[in-house]
Amino acid sequence: MRNDNDIPGRPAGGFRDGLDTARLRRLALHALAIALAVALHTSTAHPPWNTALLCALLALWTVTTTVRHVLARPWPDLAWSALLVGGAVCAGLSPTDPSAPAFVGAAGLFLLISAVETPALWISGALTAGVAGFVVAHDAAGGGPRVAVSVLISAVTAGGFGFLSRLNALDRRTERGTAERRAEHAVQEERARIARDIHDVLAHSLGGLVIQLDALEAVSVARGADRDVVARVRGARAMAADGLVAAKHAVDALRRLPTGIDAALGEIVTGVRALGMAVDVDVRGESARVPVPVGEVIASLTVEALTNARKHAPGAPVTVTVAAGRDAVLLRVTNQLAPPTEQSEPGISGGHGVPGMRERAEIVGGRLTAGPVEGKWIVECRVPYE
Repeated sequence: MRNDNDIPGRPAGGFRDGLDTARLRRLALHALAIALAVALHTSTAHPPWNTALLCALLALWTVTTTVRHVLARPWPDLAWSALLVGGAVCAGLSPTDPSAPAFVGAAGLFLLISAVETPALWISGALTAGVAGFVVAHDAAGGGPRVAVSVLISAVTAGGFGFLSRLNALDRRTERGTAERRAEHAVQEERARIARDIHDVLAHSLGGLVIQLDALEAVSVARGADRDVVARVRGARAMAADGLVAAKHAVDALRRLPTGIDAALGEIVTGVRALGMAVDVDVRGESARVPVPVGEVIASLTVEALTNARKHAPGAPVTVTVAAGRDAVLLRVTNQLAPPTEQSEPGISGGHGVPGMRERAEIVGGRLTAGPVEGKWIVECRVPYE
């Protein structure tokens, strides 16, 4: 039986991942623009070939907009370039009413210029191809200068707005980079403080507890105490020793965990594999996009999920999947559920469990779900970049 926190068994990186307010707003604006292009085209009669070409361009626009968040470069650049050049050619071949294809070509120009990742050389090449295509097609169709001027106005307007959008995006990227560097510095300072606290308090207390239990064991054996008592003392001593080792590992991790989600996951997985866990890691998408504070949260959630898996399903293989998109990163940790007869591995602390993980994700605007799905325990967390 599933509870309210169960999640469906869907692959990471699907269409619904990242369907937040910002993306919904972009989809709505694209839908409005496409509807406007359709309205402009249907207002007058056009040859069938012209309608077919425009429909192909609109279909390309629709598909690219829908799956843009999972497309890697250079596919979006190719799509917007095709929209630009195709719209220019279609406008050149429509000397009587080029409004709809000119609008589509201008939209491609705007989308190409406004994308921060698109190189200036690529934009120049696509723009040159679009101008050349329009001139050749316009001359072949016998169009007049009046039509050329209207198309030129559309292109200049789209290019100007695209350039302003590009500058605005670059400014936001610079501000975000500055904020990330400040956050990274703050995280490093907080790590150092936590490491000192753990070392000074927890490690010291556990070390003293181990010494006291050693003395208690020696006294119990010397006085002929019951074997069950001696066994329990030794078990408590082993648990305290394991806790001391775990505390030292935590201090080392806080001091040495590198920045960058790839390096951090590599460090984490190396540590748990040294403890005998079978862990498979799959990092998808552009991991360099993940901001440092978000990467820190993903790394800490991974540690907690792996600890819980080792505690509740000892020996079960674990799969860690991280899908880095344009606007958010998705973490998915999967392990087989342990049979009811198996006991949790002793001496392992699971921290604050799922509630603590959920609170940690919500601090940075993320959403975490956990639960059994078809014989597996799945922890999934999506954290937006902003």
